[in-house]
Amino acid sequence: MEMGRWRIAGALRIVRGRAEIFFNRYCLAGFPWFWPARPPGRDAMVDARRIVRRHFGRHHAPAHRALARLLTAIAWPPAVLLHLCQIRYHRGSEAVPIKRAFGALWAALRHNILPGEYYAYALWQPDRRANIDNYFYSNEGPRLFKLLNRPMQSDPIGDKLAFHEMCKAHALPTPAVLAAFSPTGQLLKLQTDWPPKRDLFVKPRIGLAGDGAERFRWQGADFESNRGHRLKSEDLGEYLTTRAQAENRTLLVQPALSNHPELHVDADAALATARLVTGISANGDVTPIFGFIYFARSDRITAQHGYVALINVTDGRLISVPLQDSSWNKHSNHQPSNGSDNLRRLPDWNHHAEHKLPDWNAALQHVKDAHQACSNFAFVGWDIAFTDWGPTLLEGNANWSADEYQSLTGQPLGQTEFANILAVRLKCQ
Repeated sequence: MEMGRWRIAGALRIVRGRAEIFFNRYCLAGFPWFWPARPPGRDAMVDARRIVRRHFGRHHAPAHRALARLLTAIAWPPAVLLHLCQIRYHRGSEAVPIKRAFGALWAALRHNILPGEYYAYALWQPDRRANIDNYFYSNEGPRLFKLLNRPMQSDPIGDKLAFHEMCKAHALPTPAVLAAFSPTGQLLKLQTDWPPKRDLFVKPRIGLAGDGAERFRWQGADFESNRGHRLKSEDLGEYLTTRAQAENRTLLVQPALSNHPELHVDADAALATARLVTGISANGDVTPIFGFIYFARSDRITAQHGYVALINVTDGRLISVPLQDSSWNKHSNHQPSNGSDNLRRLPDWNHHAEHKLPDWNAALQHVKDAHQACSNFAFVGWDIAFTDWGPTLLEGNANWSADEYQSLTGQPLGQTEFANILAVRLKCQ
């Protein structure tokens, strides 16, 4: 009976997730054309926006491409209005003042900008409006990266198991994969002492933003899951096999890691996770562009949408900056969620802001080595944990967003080294 409920719950999550993906990808894609603002932004940023629109639906046959362009153009205005109503409903009138609604709608129709980003970046301010084409927008990022990145037989960025193998091959620190469960059966041979009597962390082989993650605490006689299950050690394999089949995806089992004591958070709390975005030049030089770190909330097993701080990528120090609007949820496409998933200041901001992340230079070197190992990706957002064993690479992200950086600083990504690397990459297309 309980297994049946797990299957139903998993199926509902998959349906809901696919519906959200469809709405974000197709209904909120924007018009399939681009008119630069006046004054125009930096050449590389304008060219990138133009190329994304010009190549819209490029993999389809001409007739299908024309139909796709027509349907997305028709869907964009009502989808924008629905999006605006959703974020106002979920975040309240203070976060989405109605007096700015006309400006948000005009920005969507004139510049292909989501209302959520219009509010998050305060694009009604004259200096921000003048830089409107220098910002990096979430509904264009994945399409741009798809144009810039060259395919490989193995994808160490989209595939977490391939990422683990890449790190092993280049002696880069990353959590071990103790086992993997696929929908069709066991994928990796289990260790002889399976399951290990220690805290474990489970995540999908392919997925984003902590979706599908589950933590198991070893209680001395059984495992306690954050989802409310208590399992005997001999039942863990059956449970994960059932989960993999119900969700139709491969699940990786890894040891749960502990936070470095210099982070001044509970060692057994969810890992504080840094995101460092790097770009690689044509000659293989890797440049850090921006970074931030999330400190997890007490009721979460992942750090996403917790307390956030920017990182000085040169020396690893936390940067104290004023929040533009603390009510904005920071995740892809600025979609509405429950009111608790908000971007927040650190609880003890000054205390954290005085500190440098432990072993930052080592973390920086690990990231540079990892990016050079997959140089076919122009830009990668790396997730890093600072553990008591040192900096550890968790995964890479090809479709990262710049909303944290642009919301916290108010500055467009086009005013960073990103635009210089982008300009060279676009010339190679």
